[in-house]
Amino acid sequence: MKEELARSIEEEPDNNFLKASYEAMDLFTVVCDHYIEMIDGMLPTATEKRKYELVRIQDSLKRIRVDKPVHFIDALHCIWIYAYLAGCINYGRLDDVVGDFLVKDLEEGFLTREEAHDLVRSLWVLIENKRTTVNGRLIVGGRGRKNPKAADEFARICLDVCKEMRQVEPQFTLRLYEDTPKDIWDKAMECLADGATFPTLYNDEVHVPGLAHCMRVSEKEAEQYAMFGCGEMNLQGMTVGTPNGGHNLVKALNIFMNDGVDPYDNVYRAGDFKLKKLEEYETYEQFWNDFSEFIKWQTDCIVSSQANCYKMLNEEMSFLFVSCMMQDCIARGKAVLDGGIKYLGGCNETYGNINCSDSLYALKKLVFDEKKYTLREVNNALLADFNGYEKMQQDMKDCEKYGNDIDSVDTIANDLFELVAKANYEAGPRFGLHHYGIVIINNQGNTTWGMKTGASPDGRNAGVFLNPSNNPQGGADKSGPTAMLNSLAKFDAHFQVGQVQNIKFQKNFFKENLEKIGMLFKTYFKKGGCQLMVTVIDHHALEEAMVHPEKYQNLIVRVSGFSAVFVNLDKSVQQELLSRTMYDRV
Repeated sequence: MKEELARSIEEEPDNNFLKASYEAMDLFTVVCDHYIEMIDGMLPTATEKRKYELVRIQDSLKRIRVDKPVHFIDALHCIWIYAYLAGCINYGRLDDVVGDFLVKDLEEGFLTREEAHDLVRSLWVLIENKRTTVNGRLIVGGRGRKNPKAADEFARICLDVCKEMRQVEPQFTLRLYEDTPKDIWDKAMECLADGATFPTLYNDEVHVPGLAHCMRVSEKEAEQYAMFGCGEMNLQGMTVGTPNGGHNLVKALNIFMNDGVDPYDNVYRAGDFKLKKLEEYETYEQFWNDFSEFIKWQTDCIVSSQANCYKMLNEEMSFLFVSCMMQDCIARGKAVLDGGIKYLGGCNETYGNINCSDSLYALKKLVFDEKKYTLREVNNALLADFNGYEKMQQDMKDCEKYGNDIDSVDTIANDLFELVAKANYEAGPRFGLHHYGIVIINNQGNTTWGMKTGASPDGRNAGVFLNPSNNPQGGADKSGPTAMLNSLAKFDAHFQVGQVQNIKFQKNFFKENLEKIGMLFKTYFKKGGCQLMVTVIDHHALEEAMVHPEKYQNLIVRVSGFSAVFVNLDKSVQQELLSRTMYDRV
């Protein structure tokens, strides 16, 4: 990297970004020297076994302080130190980076497989101790790797470590594709069956063409996708896509129906958008068309804010270590947000998607089709949080819900998905971004945002958590996991840059039906499913953990885009997790 920077400085001697980046690289050497000196002080009192380990670390640091990695341990040290200097909290496709080093060391006898396992285990501990809560992504598998055979050897060791270690980080992620080895799939299912919550599963057959379209890149470039955080997608070394925007679709519907005023805090939030009176809507199509325009208007506000955020960040910092690793920053002589990155994009987290679509379905059925209530009566009920409108609330709850493979309900969910997705896709270039897409990931924001959102026409009370990601509201999916996954598979991935689908199984049932559930997952992926995050847990474990947290200190659950120790979560988040359907039948 220093050689490349030196060549660029010769061509542009007055370029301050290049000169600062060159000097920044010296800090890597300084850090290595610091650890080398620290080990010198530890050696005299170390045991023979520890001495051997420390000398191995020290020799590795001496190699990489000014030169390229030679061995697997060198590559891991280089990654870890550089990640700290760069402020990286996600680690990308490490199998593609370190697989060749690993195989070479194993073949030449420099490392035993047990020693390689211990090194990966140590990496797991480091990432866990850094604890970022919603980040720590480490990715293996998928299309577009330089040497899949070598990369898969690293993946196999990672899967062994994953099964052995019960941690919430790293967010170990497996990209599945047509050439995924059977033993890797089997190891992944065994990890999930043991309650590891990892690996998370991503489907290249859907994501690669989908991201190529949404990000306006070639499929070859899209093969280098790497999710970070809860599941937002970037192209490794080519894009920037955070900080995110955020869009609460239930709140948008509340504001649209309530003359521009948010029922939660009674503040007007419709700007200069011209709203109609509810009494003017005679058909669902009229209502939907105007609501669509309101969503597009809100989307423009969000995208313009993100574009401005990039400008402000660029005025304050250059992200030198990050910039040096990104295409085409050195070639252009510019920092990552200063025109250096190959594709400057963005993403918008959407919340309450399914609550909103279920609400739209209820309005269509109860107001426009059956004419049981008027829009004004519904809005009055929402403002009253259904006090005095209990019959209406029950009618709303009795309406069919998303997640049960009912075409009429799923069609409205997909209409809303495409409305929001296409609005973001089209808005990005208008505000100077190469691409912009939605991410339906939600971390725990579906709970915290739900607490600040009024009642909704699906029968949900004010202050109650919103549905997680693309999943149904907890307990609404009553037809089993096959029906729920069929609903999920209907969304078109060509306009999004990340989705999260959570599913929860009873532990004994999952283990006893491992092959059948594996077939279920594979069928879901074949039908267009993007992703799965699986929690396998004992019946009533969550309820008992809320009462006796001291007995469940190692109970790990999938929240949405991340895993967490259940007893460490806020009680409101625990209750949302508890509400989700646990499957004990296929």
